[in-house]
Formats: sequence, structure tokens, C-alpha cells
Amino acid sequence: MDYQALYRRWRPRGFSDFVGQSHVVTTLSNALATGRIAHAYLFTGPRGTGKTSTAKIFAKALNCESPHGVDPCDQCSACQRINEGTFLDVLEIDGASNRGIDEIRDLREKIKFTPAEGKYKIYIIDEVHMLTMEAFNALLKTLEEPPQFVVFILATTEVHKLPLTILSRCQRFDFKRFTLGEITGRLKTILTAENIEADDEALQLIAKHAEGGMRDALSLLEQCIAHSDGCLVEADVRAILGLIDQEELEKLAEAIQKRETKAALKLLDDVCMDGKDLFQFGQSLVEYFRDQLLASLTSGETHRFSVSQYIEIIETLATATNEVKKSFQSALPLELALIKLTTVQGAGDVLARLERLEQMVQTGRFTVSVNSRPVEVSRPSPTPPAAAVSKPAPVAAAPVNIEQTGPSVNDGGTVGINDFDWEGFLEKIKGKKRTVAALIQEGKPVKFDGSNLIVEFPPNLKFHLENLALPQNKELLENILLNTYGRPIKIACVPQNTQEKVTPPSGAESDVPDPLKQAVSLFGGKVEPI
Repeated sequence: MDYQALYRRWRPRGFSDFVGQSHVVTTLSNALATGRIAHAYLFTGPRGTGKTSTAKIFAKALNCESPHGVDPCDQCSACQRINEGTFLDVLEIDGASNRGIDEIRDLREKIKFTPAEGKYKIYIIDEVHMLTMEAFNALLKTLEEPPQFVVFILATTEVHKLPLTILSRCQRFDFKRFTLGEITGRLKTILTAENIEADDEALQLIAKHAEGGMRDALSLLEQCIAHSDGCLVEADVRAILGLIDQEELEKLAEAIQKRETKAALKLLDDVCMDGKDLFQFGQSLVEYFRDQLLASLTSGETHRFSVSQYIEIIETLATATNEVKKSFQSALPLELALIKLTTVQGAGDVLARLERLEQMVQTGRFTVSVNSRPVEVSRPSPTPPAAAVSKPAPVAAAPVNIEQTGPSVNDGGTVGINDFDWEGFLEKIKGKKRTVAALIQEGKPVKFDGSNLIVEFPPNLKFHLENLALPQNKELLENILLNTYGRPIKIACVPQNTQEKVTPPSGAESDVPDPLKQAVSLFGGKVEPI
């Protein structure tokens, strides 16, 4: 079989071919240029970031017969055989398969022999963290003082598992994840050479899901090419990865926002019926809400959820996604997560409401809903003394003869406050607008003459008076009166004429803090000693 995978065919042949990891390439190039070759190197980093490729390039540079500066020629016999894995002086050892003390003892016995073909004998031990502690102890002395012609290159993805005695004997190089730009740039170079067309969106998606690993990106690219029909598009990548479209993510977010459990579970069921990977689906959800959270923190724009709600959603979905692979019913954890997010009032909802309330209290501006529209209301000033409260102008209760078209109106007689059905009036307001009903029910009807209705409120309820005086609220109340009694009736909400004054206990007025005075003025009540 002559075909080779893309990641093998496009493995870097020299330092100049390498993408990224400039700190590693520069240091090794300078060491080759000055001849300062260490006896042991440690390459550590995530998978697919070029550790083994760098080790082979370095081995070729040390044994190349005609190097181009610090770069191996990649044409001589030594370079070709190192590429093929048949060079006698470059030995690749799998730490997972040769992890015992016997294998290390065998290495110690053979290491003292001079190179058979090249200038240096190179030992590349991959996944070195898999060695046993006895094997590490057997390797210590050899690693510290090897023959002058021996170079050790240790590679690992889990450097924390290596003993400190090994780390202290090596020059350490940390390989970083490749950036999205580095991966997409490399993919474009390969596709151009392979004469394959691809959309930028498809390459961006591949790079994103490679999680910084170039080998993973090339493996995924090869799989997507096999799935595509001539030109690689984003839909091909989504089909391979089992991703859902952005539109479906938006629908699911909307279902969570509106607490539509049925719609959320229907979307999840569609994903299951399409045979998509639920673990990948859960990751897509977490990533989507994570992006939304970061956007809300950086852009300052209004988003569907508050920060605390985003955090709760992400934590809930991340936990459910981790449980998908463990559950005997793979969809169950995500189903429970969606039910929780759409039915149960979470801590994020409560925190969001508290945050809004605290902000309104601090700024002194409150938002209430009037005719389904938010209206901003300023916090009222402290209540003036009772003597300063203006007394409402008296309304003459002249006898009025009105036609009885509603309750509590006498035919041809004098109409008084006892003829007014206050409870029935409140019920009709609730049917129209509950927020207005919540405000006016704190008052008390004091006068009714068939043409005018006067409702008194305690002086400290200025917030209620100001909102009920808004034109749209007053119009609503008078329309209800018109429909009830069949004639126009004016309503006036006025402060109660009272001589009572909200004061702290005798002799303690000066000791009451200003915030407490403002709270009493805003919400009513009086200060009591404890």
C-alpha cells in the first residue's frame, strides 16, 4: 500500500519547514550553530504539537552529511534512512512498551558502543512518563553522564509524572498548542499542494476542533476530504464532527430563555434521531454559551442571560456532557439538564434579580412595566413633615342623578362612598393589568359622587402616587370606571391628610443613619429600638 496519511507525508523535514514553536526552533538552531549540544533534552507538551518531529529533525541535523546551515539536507543517506526509521544510530523507544528495568539495563549495556554510521547516537524515548520508578532509577546515572557521542531526547505529554531527578538532568522545552492562524495556514498550504479547494469556514472549523494539535487537524482534514465532493465546505466538516448548525443552537438558547421545556427536548430528540454524537453535541452547547458569556463581558451589549445565569447554564451542561459517556442512556444527562434549565428557577435567576434590584437601589431609578412597556421611575425624595403635606382640595358631593348601569349606584338618589364597589373595582383592574392593581390596592377610597372618585394613600407611598398619576395608568382606571358605570368618572389619587410623622424613638432621631431614614421614607414604617 503506497498511500500515506497526510500527517506523515507532510511532517516537517527541517527547521525551516516547521510551523510555530519558534522558541524551540531558535534555541536548537543556535545550539547546532555554536556546537553546544547538550547530552539530554526533554520535549513536553500536548499531543500533535511537534515533539517527535522536532526530535527527528534534530537527529538528522546532528548526523547529516551535508547540512544547509543548521538545517539537514534531507537528501543524504543518513537523512533518508532516519526518515525511514532504518538508521542504526537513531533509536526510537516507546516508553509505554519498554517501561521496565530490564529494557533500561539493556540500553545501558549498548550505549557505550560508538556510533555505527553517524556522528551521534540518538535515543528518542517517547512517552517517557510511562517508565516505572525502577527504570527511572536505572536510567539516572546514564542520563547524567552518557558517552560524548550519545544524546537523549525524552518526549512526554505528562511531564508532572517525571521524577525531579530526571527533570534536573535535561534541558526542558515546552511545546505550545498551535494557534488557529498557524493551523489554518498550514492546512491551506497542504490543500494548495494537493490541488484541493476548501472554504475558509471549513478550515476554521477544523482548526478549532483540533484543539491546538497539528496532527489532529491533518487527520480531521483527511477525513473531511474523503467525505467531500470536490470542494471541502463547512457542511462536510459539521457532518464528520456531528455538529449542529448555529441556527439550532440559537433555537435551543431561546427555548432555555423562554423556559420552553417541550421545544428544548424536541431539539435534543432531533439530534439523537440524526445519529449525531451526543458528547460532541454537549461540547458544542458548552462552547456556544461560553462564547456568549465572553461576548457579554467584553462587548457590553445586552444578551439573553445575565453573567450568573450564563455561568449556571455552562456548569449544568458541562456536568451533563461529562456524564454522557458514563450513562447507560446517553441522552438522559442532557435531558435532565435541559429540564432543569427550563423548569427549575436556578440560583442564576435569583442572583440576576438581586443584581438588578441592587443596581436600581444604588442608582435610585426603578423600572416598572406600563402597558407592556418598561418605564423608568426615579426614587422619591424623603417624606416631608405631615404639616407640609398639602391637603387635597375638597370635592363637593352634590346630589347627582345617574342611570344605574353598574353596581352600587342608587336610582335617583345621592351617591356616596358606600355605594362604590371597591373590591369589584380591584378585580377588574387585575384582569386588565396586575401591576396597576398592586399599586392602587394600597390606597383607600374616601369619596365617590358618581362623577369623581378620590383614593387616599399614606404619605410615604409616593412611588405609588407617581405611577398611578402617569397618563396611561390613569386612562386605564377611568376606562374601567366608564365601562362599569356607563358614564365618565374622574379618579384622583392623593396623599392622606394625617398628622402622623415617621420618627425614630424619642431622643434618638439624630442617631438614625441617613440610609435608614431614606428606607423609612421609601418603604414606610417607623424605627423601633432593639
